[in-house]
Amino acid sequence: MSKLAKGQWSEQKAWDWYNSREWIVGFNGYPSNCVNRIAMWQEYNHKEVFEQIEYEFALARDVGFNAVRAIPQFEVWYYQHDSFMRNFEEYLTLADKYGLKVMVVLGNDCTVPKSRFKPVVFGEQKVDWGYHSGIKQGPHTGDYKEPGYQLLDDPEFTEKYYEMVGEYAKKYGKDERIQIWDVWNEIDNSNRGSMSLKHMEKFFEILRENEVIQPLTADCWRYSYKTTDLPEPEKRALELSDVITFHCYGKYEDFVLLVERLKKEFNRPLICDEWLNRLEGNDIFNIFPFLHAEKIGSYHWGLIQGYSQTFEPWGGYFIRQRNGEYVDTRLWQHDLFRFNGLPYDQREIDTIKKFTSRK
Repeated sequence: MSKLAKGQWSEQKAWDWYNSREWIVGFNGYPSNCVNRIAMWQEYNHKEVFEQIEYEFALARDVGFNAVRAIPQFEVWYYQHDSFMRNFEEYLTLADKYGLKVMVVLGNDCTVPKSRFKPVVFGEQKVDWGYHSGIKQGPHTGDYKEPGYQLLDDPEFTEKYYEMVGEYAKKYGKDERIQIWDVWNEIDNSNRGSMSLKHMEKFFEILRENEVIQPLTADCWRYSYKTTDLPEPEKRALELSDVITFHCYGKYEDFVLLVERLKKEFNRPLICDEWLNRLEGNDIFNIFPFLHAEKIGSYHWGLIQGYSQTFEPWGGYFIRQRNGEYVDTRLWQHDLFRFNGLPYDQREIDTIKKFTSRK
């Protein structure tokens, strides 16, 4: 047993929490009529957006999901604070209505370089059709080497970020509708290295000082069965986590070996909070039954085809094609349902229902 960080749950407490609930099976993604998180959380077009959220929550419940991973947006909290907090409360209320517990993501290193960063403009959000994430020059283009940028890098906003986390902790730290705090998404991604490390540690500290009742975690994403030298930020994320969350969009065989390694190295519950990449055989037919059998929590990416276009392949796949490698880009990468609510593949939905009925 490794030494606990200050306020970190013991392994036994983490297992008691995990074993006291049914299999966690949820999804990521924005409502179909939103290209980004600004569109989702802003005041503009709120009624239509939340009608779509409710429709999708009902769809998720009918398939058997019981959880959803949500990523609020700092700029909406900062510039439209009061309406954002009302919207966030409404989101939790709707999720609870349809039996979905919420994982809330607070920090995020999946971003774009400063040369591509655009300040928030509220209102109608531009959609670039044909691009993963709905942004032609978004974080999934696979063609830049500069560090990603976020407002947190600006000292003017640093304390405001901490204030945001403190407000969440005080208002929702004892709220059963929130199941897990995902303190940081993919620390050191977007060529950021250790740029966010001290902020991630501060987020953990704020939540634990407020004695939130939910477990804390920060995702590992670079980990694989063959990783030998994990970057310091990701090591620290794992050291601080009450439960271990990981991302894996790779091949099924790699997924299995990664889980084997994580189980050996961490005696804590495992939750895969990002997966589903049909282009690599990381699909419903392979991964979903495996997660059920291994009692690993699941949040795949994407419920329904939408403006964010996460059914489109990452830009890196098209770069590989141009370099002469064959990639079957006819396949959807993420998402389960079409715009009209019909399944992408009915066999996938049948498989999901088969195992969620046993959770």
